[in-house]
Amino acid sequence: MEKFMERDKRMSGAEAIARFVNDGDSFVFANCLTGMPLGLVHDLIRSGKKGLFLFQQGGIEEVDLLISSGTIDRLAVAYNFRLGGKRVTPPLDRAMKEGRLQVEELTNFTLLAMMKAGAMGYPFLPVLGGMRVTDVIRKQGFLGDRCFAEVKDPFGGPDVLVVKGYRPDFALMHVQRADTAGNGQLWGAMINSKWAALAADRIILSAEEIVDTEVIMSAPHLTIAPAHKVCAVVPSPWGAHPSELAGFYDYDMVFRALYFAGVNDPDAMKAWMDEWIYGVSDRKGYLEHYLRKFGRERLEAIKARPLKSVPADYGFSFAPNWDERGYSENFDMTLDEFIRFMDERGILREG
Repeated sequence: MEKFMERDKRMSGAEAIARFVNDGDSFVFANCLTGMPLGLVHDLIRSGKKGLFLFQQGGIEEVDLLISSGTIDRLAVAYNFRLGGKRVTPPLDRAMKEGRLQVEELTNFTLLAMMKAGAMGYPFLPVLGGMRVTDVIRKQGFLGDRCFAEVKDPFGGPDVLVVKGYRPDFALMHVQRADTAGNGQLWGAMINSKWAALAADRIILSAEEIVDTEVIMSAPHLTIAPAHKVCAVVPSPWGAHPSELAGFYDYDMVFRALYFAGVNDPDAMKAWMDEWIYGVSDRKGYLEHYLRKFGRERLEAIKARPLKSVPADYGFSFAPNWDERGYSENFDMTLDEFIRFMDERGILREG
């Protein structure tokens, strides 16, 4: 385990997708609405992987991009952004009408409960019974009876509505910082990040900064993605653009407006993807193209201003119970005396 934790897992997004994603896999975004791993999304699209099944708590552009590229053919979703109301027919609507995409509509709570159950190793978790009267329950999607069920209350109450737990094959996640082993730290609005990351069998992680493990250890409460779950670490400055990321940048309103101006037209959508995804080889190329087209001032304008939190002190005495002579001041005896003391009273058990 120690060797695994110390491994340097840094690689490009393209290599991570090639090594750890297979056609037909299921996956989840361990970011929701903010801090979206859009650099990894573009890598996934460029890879040409097909037939993937996506769980997404709340989508903005990433779901439509994955649909337009033919990357996903199944989607379990609670919310997907739609600009323009009924006047606009975005890629999600077109794909459903044309039969290119199967959709399972859930609520934010039930989709999160699916991931939480999977992360905790439970086959299911209870959800709010009032949902029985909604179309989320009444109209089954492609998951059919592999979504909701009723179980008896062991305490004698009415039957309990439960949702099935799922463990996606992989998660895509972007964080502010990570070490080379894959301990990823995220702060700000996290929404589904913890349970989505822990539910997945493996995490492909992109990060704004790669830092020493000592930095990670100095703020352990920020570690959302543990190294043993992470299979790849992708250094990716501006890896969430045009999404926002606390401490680094705001969302790029102008860039997003230009994107959404074309989602109603399949040809315009294709042109956008040809320019910003297929027309560049990686995130570095994407940023270079952005700078040529919009200038550095536009990018600098959305950079975050510092707003530091107050450091927390995690210190203890770290004094050992037993000194180099095997003596403990707490027990006023040596370790051998302590073991004999416990054994004489029948407290020790052979294991």
